[in-house]
Amino acid sequence: MTPVERSSPQCPPPSSTPDGPHAQLTGDLSVVVGSLHDQYDSRLGFAVVDSEIQQVADRFALARIRSFVPLFVRRFAGAKLREDCAVQPEPSLPPAVTAGERTLVPAVPA
Repeated sequence: MTPVERSSPQCPPPSSTPDGPHAQLTGDLSVVVGSLHDQYDSRLGFAVVDSEIQQVADRFALARIRSFVPLFVRRFAGAKLREDCAVQPEPSLPPAVTAGERTLVPAVPA
């Protein structure tokens, strides 16, 4: 048995796809995935966020030591997603109208 073929009870082997192994997004990694989706889905969309997470997780799919994988996924995927947010313009809100001392903001349709 080669080192790549070994599996441990804590770390299931990566699933196989025609493109190669994909990291399984389970355990502590699922917490990171949820956090990144909560933070970036509204700006970039679920598919973009999920794709970036999977790409970064796939880089560590065959890592023998898995303890730091969630940290690396959060760091690298988060950096790329922040960069993508900086490139995309913020959704625009109607401009505020100043009336005397009060600032009035037109209602935003729901």
